[in-house]
Amino acid sequence: MTVPLLAALAVALPLAVPAYVDRDDAPVPTPDAIERSVDSYATDGSVDAYTTQGSVESVAPPETDGGTTTLTVGSDVLFAYASHDLDPAAAAALAALVEQVPAGAQVAVVGHTDSRGGDAVNLPLSSARAEAVAAVLRSTRPDLVLAVGGAGSTEPVADEYVAGAPDLAAMARNRRVELRWAG
Repeated sequence: MTVPLLAALAVALPLAVPAYVDRDDAPVPTPDAIERSVDSYATDGSVDAYTTQGSVESVAPPETDGGTTTLTVGSDVLFAYASHDLDPAAAAALAALVEQVPAGAQVAVVGHTDSRGGDAVNLPLSSARAEAVAAVLRSTRPDLVLAVGGAGSTEPVADEYVAGAPDLAAMARNRRVELRWAG
């Protein structure tokens, strides 16, 4: 029974595997055949271009409400998209900003995001951004007592959707890091 099976395989295997076609043996494609084998795609209408010019404040003036002062810094100024890395210029700007904070103050550093990406992305990103800002505060103002956290998209300052359409300027305002202290 083994011999007939081997004989059948010996006959069938060469039929199942296509023969190698040497490049010299390959047919020359016609221009029409080449044209039919290529798919063309256009990007028209598939990418939305927008600008945040005029919609992002680098630093809002400190606001005091009920004994708490809040200094808001736009995340678009501090961080690249989906990043928590501060560049040296942003770190230097933060170091200058914290001069406004009273000596020895207890400061809450809270990161915020827009609603795109969901909690799985936004909560860790907002926490990492708050921690990056806190690292600058620790190095420039060791007298401050810091509480650091991320709120993700749970505390928006602007409505991101108007009549069902995304408002990109509102999303930019929601991406921020806030420093809050008593006084």
